[in-house]
Amino acid sequence: MDPELQALREARLAELKRGNNASGQSPNGGAENGKNAAVGSDIASFLEPQALERLSRVSLVRPERAQAVEMYIKQLLGSGQLSHKISEDEIVQILNGIAREQKKKNDVKIIFNRREQNYDNSLRNNSNDDDDEDDDFFD
Repeated sequence: MDPELQALREARLAELKRGNNASGQSPNGGAENGKNAAVGSDIASFLEPQALERLSRVSLVRPERAQAVEMYIKQLLGSGQLSHKISEDEIVQILNGIAREQKKKNDVKIIFNRREQNYDNSLRNNSNDDDDEDDDFFD
């Protein structure tokens, strides 16, 4: 990878860890970015730099999904199941799992319950019934 690009990435990551978003302020004065950084600072030490960068990019597009990932990681930390730093691939797996859960929750399933009929018997019964009263549509 280009050393210049790597240096820019590391500088950006350091900004994100500090919570200072000097390069791109939001229209509401940076309050939103400060809130996201404060929430992310709890788990930032348990994420690899690429994972933190991925999570920050996801939070720009889908903040509710990023919060769900953060809550999941906090649950892992609280239960003591996290013994290593989370990589970017693991963040992607967590994001995919959360996306599947949200899709499953929002997915609508339509079930048609149809009665089973023996059509042969019903046709035979109707053919034996030659009442003209039923067919008087044009009187």
